[in-house]
Amino acid sequence: MNQTLLIDAVQAFCRLDIGTPPYARIQAVRQFNALLEQAKNLYPSRPDINAINNYIANDRVICVDLVDASKRLLASLELRRPGALSEAIESISLPSDAPEGLTQDLEELKLAVSMGLRKSALLLSGSLAEALLLSRHPDRSERGPGLSRLLALATEQRLFGRDVLRHLETLNDYRDLIHTRAAQRNRITLTDERVILAVQALKLLCAELQYPNVFYA
Repeated sequence: MNQTLLIDAVQAFCRLDIGTPPYARIQAVRQFNALLEQAKNLYPSRPDINAINNYIANDRVICVDLVDASKRLLASLELRRPGALSEAIESISLPSDAPEGLTQDLEELKLAVSMGLRKSALLLSGSLAEALLLSRHPDRSERGPGLSRLLALATEQRLFGRDVLRHLETLNDYRDLIHTRAAQRNRITLTDERVILAVQALKLLCAELQYPNVFYA
């Protein structure tokens, strides 16, 4: 269950009749426990979620306590990073011919951004950009050219405007983050500003690829 589906499920649970006061129905308690377990699996390092305790399903649970716990869980799941970063990531729209699986990768990027996982967000942005560019390249071998080569070819063939290419070059720089020594050598500091640049680069690329005639020669 991904983040979006889990939020929908908890929202639906909060709207349900959980029982006649003072006690909640056993089935409602079991359902809450299952949703809470999913949340803890999805966010193992979130203290606000892990602080919520499961109930013993066969015990009597007070209705107001279960309602309070479910609202707290929902509030934690709906937490978003504020400002331009959140707006930018939510406005990304993949091209219609994006390879299968990239939708899930984009959801993982949104999750990384919402949780403040800057390194993961930068690496995922580059990975998504590479996969999108490769989908418009004639090479159908197992590996194909990497992001650096794809950007060089895009420059040679004037596939995109210079502003788009400049933004995409930053994604190539961030690929070195996977290698500790290279990241130190390039002096890349993990900041929200760099994540915003990466997300904006990916957004620009997706906008360019909305045109179906954009292909490598």
